[in-house]
Amino acid sequence: MSEEPTVRLDTDGKPIGFIDHPDDYRTVTYEVIEHGIGLLTLNRPGKLNAFDERMIRELRSVIWNVNFDEKIRVLIITGAGRGFCSGRDILGLDYENNLPSPQYRAYVRANHEMLDDIENMEKPVISMINGICAGGGVEIAIASDFRTVSEDAEFVLTENNIGVIPASGAASRMIQMIGIGRLKEMMMTTMPVDAATAEQWGLANRVFSPDDLLQGTLAFARILAERAPLALGMAKHVINTCQNTDTETGRLIERLGQSVLIQSEDSREGNAAFREKRKPDWKGR
Repeated sequence: MSEEPTVRLDTDGKPIGFIDHPDDYRTVTYEVIEHGIGLLTLNRPGKLNAFDERMIRELRSVIWNVNFDEKIRVLIITGAGRGFCSGRDILGLDYENNLPSPQYRAYVRANHEMLDDIENMEKPVISMINGICAGGGVEIAIASDFRTVSEDAEFVLTENNIGVIPASGAASRMIQMIGIGRLKEMMMTTMPVDAATAEQWGLANRVFSPDDLLQGTLAFARILAERAPLALGMAKHVINTCQNTDTETGRLIERLGQSVLIQSEDSREGNAAFREKRKPDWKGR
């Protein structure tokens, strides 16, 4: 007697997995903005796109689905209205603040897992910062691979104003990105960092005028979408891992990554395209 398969699939045959997929999305929107590029928009403009429990679930659901959509090569995250994201919805903190410490750590782990989903996605993720980027919004941005920033945008870590610290990756991810002194300045003074300074510090990869932000970001995304997808995903893993290990272990990780890629269909296609002087046709396999 054969057993029923234990993997749950959606109507498109993709695995549902362990993520809570809502019937409808109320706090985010998602669209394929052009071939190979998905656009995920945080959609609570009246709250400056502050995220609550529902948005965390919806973000994780979209990210899961993008992972399994082979047609999408790059994901852009942005905010609706006049800002990117103002961080955690402070109205939800009344419950969190009354939890005992062990229960609090368990409760907020879902927030950490959402940010880890962004960082670990084996596709490039660009945060398109279209205005204020505060608190947990900064942590979404730095979990992404790249940040394209409007000239009128600002980054600010505001948590000290309510007597706490950024605790979902600001310290652990930003310390190597901008340096310990600049990170302390952001966390301890709560002073905003403008777009020009963010670019100088290495927090912003590209800065555009507000009118050019979308098209500038898309131009950057198209470059990534044309690259070998398996190699992009492996590059993310190798770079993210190597920043937290010694150089000898890092070289071992590089060799392991390359040993996987060298056996791929894309590697053979890349070599053939180079010899034949044509554009490669990447399959992601």
